[in-house]
Parts: sequence; C-alpha cells; structure tokens
Amino acid sequence: MQTKQQYLDDVHDVIDSATRVHATSFDQEYCFDSIVDEGSVRIAIKVSMTIDNVETTIRDELKRICSFLRCTPLIVGEKTRKRLLHDGVVHTRGSIPAITLETLRQLLEEKKLPFIIAKKGGIYAIVNGDRLKEIREAQNYSRGSIAEELGLSRRAVYEYERGTMNPTIDVALRLEKLLGTQFIQPFNLLEVDTVKEVPNFISQYTGKETKLAKRALEVLSRLGLQSTITHDSPFDILTSLRQRVLLSYLKQRPEQLNEDRLSFLAKLSEVLNEEPTIITSDHPSVESINGIPVVYLKELLAMEKPKEFIALIRSRRGA
Repeated sequence: MQTKQQYLDDVHDVIDSATRVHATSFDQEYCFDSIVDEGSVRIAIKVSMTIDNVETTIRDELKRICSFLRCTPLIVGEKTRKRLLHDGVVHTRGSIPAITLETLRQLLEEKKLPFIIAKKGGIYAIVNGDRLKEIREAQNYSRGSIAEELGLSRRAVYEYERGTMNPTIDVALRLEKLLGTQFIQPFNLLEVDTVKEVPNFISQYTGKETKLAKRALEVLSRLGLQSTITHDSPFDILTSLRQRVLLSYLKQRPEQLNEDRLSFLAKLSEVLNEEPTIITSDHPSVESINGIPVVYLKELLAMEKPKEFIALIRSRRGA
C-alpha cells in the first residue's frame, strides 16, 4: 500500500515534470501544498489521499486565499472514505474540485479537461444548455417531446437548458444521439469561481491569532489596506497592494523565523510575482532577511498613509 509520503512525492514529480513555475512544500500542514503558475491561471493544490480528510476550516481558508491571490483551488487525492476516485471524473468538496493524480497530470501536461462530474446519486455530464436549446428549437422539438422520447420530465429538459441541472451520462449520450449533435462539454478546472463562497476577506478571529497578528491587522485596516489573517498558510497576513498582494510572515523576533517556511514564502512570492515581507514587534535591527523586507510594528503604528508602508517595503527589498 502506498504511503502518504510516497503519494506526496508522486504528486511533486508530476507537478515538477509538467511545469517549472511552481512552489511546492510538503513539510507543513498548510491549506495548500503547491501553487502552480500556468501563465493565464494560478492553481493552488491541496494533496490528501482521502479527499474527505480535508477539513472544512482548511477548505475555507484555501478558498479565501485563492480569492485574494486569484488562484483556482484544487484537491488531489485517490479516494473518498467509501470508494476510489476515477480518472477523468471531478468530485467536489466544499465547492472545490477534487481529482486524481492522473487527472492532474493530464490537466498540466496535456491540457486535457475531464468531462464527468460525480454528485450524490451517480455520475453526470456537463451539457451546453444554450446549444441544446438552439438545436432543439431548430429541429422543431418541444421540451415535452424531448422528455417523452427519453423518458424524462419536461422540467428536467428545462433545467438542462438553463444549466441548473446536470443529466446523467446515459441521458446526455441519448440526447446527443436523438438530436445528432454533441452537447457534452468539459469541466473547466482552470475557471472555478469560489469567490462567491467567501463571505468577506477579513477573517473572523478564532482565538488562534497572536497579539502581533491582531495589532498588525488593525494597523493595516486603519491604513485602508484590505487584509486578512490566515491560520494554515506559510504567511500570516495577506494584504492587497494596488495590483499586487503582500504576503506577510509575522514573528515577535527575527531569530524565531523558521528557515523552511521563510524559503517557501520567498519561492511563493517569486512564482506569484507578489511581495513578501516580515513583520516583527522586536526593536529595529535589520532591514531585510534573505532579501525579504523586515517591517517593525513600531514603524507601522507611526504610519498614516498606505503609500508610506509600500515605500518602506520597496526600499528594503533586497537590502
């Protein structure tokens, strides 16, 4: 039986062979294990052999981070608690698509999208509802006659055309045969919109926040900078800076910084082309660590305008 570490290694190999533009770390229990830049789209991947083991808090943070970083969230695994996943089939957990490693490989290497989605009660196809309605009307079929031919309700045909219901694979294939046209379309994993699932960017306090995180968030909010605290990520606060995002790592003292986490943060910032920073409440001593700007809480508290914060970060980049 494959171990968790072997599976993680296999996922890393697929990502590494498919694209060189990625940041991957399986050393920590973050809400994502890898972020891949596909040029026009970013994918944040969470790996879990059993997809049901990805907790709701982890999924929610992944969606919130993706809404901030303009990423598509994705879970990669091999089974649910009850059965194995199938290649080419999309499951969902908390509105996040979940696929097998082979399906991920096909997506990254071949740009091949799956056509089948799994829902409660079976597997279903995605049909182009507008195209279905257009061809039905062109061939003088009413919804009722289509329903009678296929043993469906008229309401079901109406919902297929609206895109609010998915037909089973069998029904979709019979629709195509009846009308002589292809309606089944792929599930575009690269265009998953979870932003509407996120209530707001500012996270609710959970009791896990440090005093430093709360103070930093208060100051950034006072400066008019949209920010959110994270709990299961290599960064502690995300902040919107005009067209870019600031990824902040918070520690009371610089010597407490975790080198692996710092390295992953730097790689993430490079892949995403975003701004990394370290925020500390210690007394000012250094301006940067490993090329990452260091900002002191005392300096933040004295600021009155967001441009002061942005200017300070940029002046210390690589110092």
